[in-house]
Amino acid sequence: MRRAAASALVPALLAAVGLAACGGQPPATVTVVASWSGDDARPFRQVLDAFERETGIRADYQGTRDVGQVLRSGVDRNRPPDVAVLPRLNDLQAYARRAELLPLDDVLAAPAGSDLAPQLLHLRPARDAPARPYGLSVVAHAKSLVWYAPTASGGLAGARPPGTWAELLRLTGRIESRGGVPWCLGMGAQPLSGWPGTDWIEDILLHRSGPSVYQRWATGELEWRSPEVRDAWRAWGELVGAGGRTDNVLLSTFDSVGRGMFASPPSCFLDHQGSFIVASYRGSDPDRPAPGFDFFPFPPFEATAAFGPVREISEDVVGMFRDTAQSRALIRYLAGEPARRIWREASGHLTFTLNGGADPAAYPEGLPRRIASALATATLCRDASDLMPATMTAAFQSAVLRYLDDPGLLDALLTELDIVRSRTPGDGWLRLPCLSPRR
Repeated sequence: MRRAAASALVPALLAAVGLAACGGQPPATVTVVASWSGDDARPFRQVLDAFERETGIRADYQGTRDVGQVLRSGVDRNRPPDVAVLPRLNDLQAYARRAELLPLDDVLAAPAGSDLAPQLLHLRPARDAPARPYGLSVVAHAKSLVWYAPTASGGLAGARPPGTWAELLRLTGRIESRGGVPWCLGMGAQPLSGWPGTDWIEDILLHRSGPSVYQRWATGELEWRSPEVRDAWRAWGELVGAGGRTDNVLLSTFDSVGRGMFASPPSCFLDHQGSFIVASYRGSDPDRPAPGFDFFPFPPFEATAAFGPVREISEDVVGMFRDTAQSRALIRYLAGEPARRIWREASGHLTFTLNGGADPAAYPEGLPRRIASALATATLCRDASDLMPATMTAAFQSAVLRYLDDPGLLDALLTELDIVRSRTPGDGWLRLPCLSPRR
């Protein structure tokens, strides 16, 4: 009888809440922290606006480049945001192990084989605990791309893009022989410089040695002094001329240096960057015509690699730090097709996803569809430095800066990196498999 009486009270309580809301009480709110700010935040803000219209829940958004520090500070003060979008996957695991990040089992039900399954990050909160979904990947960035201006004389104008590493070396040499600077190299980035260089090492190792070796290294099982890793560093140094033009490289930011391809005459001709760089090329001035640019896939070291097409990716992943009805509503909304469509259109069709139902044909012909197809037809391996523990990643980023300045330091740098690796507990590494091609 008591249960029946309590059940009878539920409609009355809901009605009272509705009357209170009509009486001027503030709407329910979900707090969100992510790394997008300024113009970069506009597509995500449009998604949140649509969420607000559909649910009546207000989204209180904070965009910051140093999202990791802001989130850590909030968690330490016991005032975390409800939801955070993180670009470093290992950070999610660290929060899950401290029971500061909440699982999404009963928020997003996605059986194996469903379209949503590739977007869920399964983590182990303890070594012997079963893996559970703790993150929802909302944006995937295609890496392993080389950008160029098709009309720039002295570069690739009228020529076929290189299809192998040997051809890329010859193109670099040809540009140098004509007095040009082949690579638009900029290691500066906020909040931490050096990651554009780590992308190079990762890409070379992945395309030279394949996903299996790459994953062993990314998870701390393969030494930095191994022949495979050492050769990747040397190949990068040979290609970009490590030891020369150091001041320009270390002081230039990754998102500005590539614009040199569009100068007259060009100050550089090739830019190794992910799909997110397009926003920097286009700029924020709507009255300024967008420059012409294109990309070719990072080439394999042989004409046909035994492991097939591979691509490095990075992701932005949503985690839930406070379990509220509003948090759950937002995460479910971000997992749906309406949010993906709004995000895609608001970004000029340059936001991509790992959703199994994502169809490249949903993107306009040209650059957007080609990037979407590249993600659908290759084995996708996550950015290794995003999987590594924070101390390992920081040491890696520092090492690429020192190597560019003085390639003679390579042996000492690899030894130092192995020392950091050996001192990192085994459960600090994040083990996530590469993803098979969708098509």
